[in-house]
Amino acid sequence: MADNSSRVVALLTLAFAFALAASACRAKPSHSSTSTLTTTEAGAEAGFPVQVRDDLGRTVRVPSRPQRILCLLPSFTETLFALGLGDRVVGVDDYSDYPEAAGHLPKLGGQYDTQVERALALKPDLILVSETSPVVWPLSRAGAAVWAGSARKFEDVYRVIEVTGELVGRHAEAALLVTRMREQIAGIEASVRGLTPVSMYYELDPAPYTVGPSSFIGVLIAKAGGVNIVPEGLGDFPKINPELVVSSNPSVIIGASLQDVERRPGWSKISAVRSHRVSQWSPEEAHLLSRPGPRLPEGLRALARRLHPEP
Repeated sequence: MADNSSRVVALLTLAFAFALAASACRAKPSHSSTSTLTTTEAGAEAGFPVQVRDDLGRTVRVPSRPQRILCLLPSFTETLFALGLGDRVVGVDDYSDYPEAAGHLPKLGGQYDTQVERALALKPDLILVSETSPVVWPLSRAGAAVWAGSARKFEDVYRVIEVTGELVGRHAEAALLVTRMREQIAGIEASVRGLTPVSMYYELDPAPYTVGPSSFIGVLIAKAGGVNIVPEGLGDFPKINPELVVSSNPSVIIGASLQDVERRPGWSKISAVRSHRVSQWSPEEAHLLSRPGPRLPEGLRALARRLHPEP
């Protein structure tokens, strides 16, 4: 299962080139390095040094407030901008493209092919990276503070944002951001409460890889009024037997095209295929769900609309 998890983290990072849009709760984080979440930094140095355990079990020490930060996952990049620290981000992974300013920063490769020497040449004092990345140790040996982690479970999304806030001296702002996200998600969840639950299959990759009920996407499916056909015991991002989808007969399929699934053996008789409720996310939509960061409420809103379209 470890190999599957690593592959799926890569799939989520690549996000099969798509992203998830638009929410009735339009409270988007700031697109610039100045944010309404930003508070006075007077006395912030008093909170340093900080020591935080990462997802590899290492204690990461940040001696002073970071001024030059590398974000090697899109969710880290979006979080730093949402906390009003876009001006301190000096390099990002190849897939960080939101907000627009992030697209103009130096690109340092993907999760598994990070350009280590180029990254270190930017003289970072803090590096945020996935715990599954092979460059964690090379980056750490160079002397910068390297926090390695990511969100696999739903509550991890909030935890990683709060830890990021602690690492950069924006603990209060991170707590406020998490509170707003929780409120927005609770509001969307309440809006679909009482509607008939919709059985669904969420495809990450035609292999097929999918999402388990306890993954952060799986929890969002439940909050959007969906019923995931994937059993709990298969893991967070399992590769499944296609027969499971056929036998489960979901009413909605997200993440594949109708043309593709119609060609798969036995899939033409699935309810979602017969009713043409099979769809892929647009590039502007899918990142909202595949990136476990500040825009997750917008992703939940888009998912809820796919499951419960307005008449």
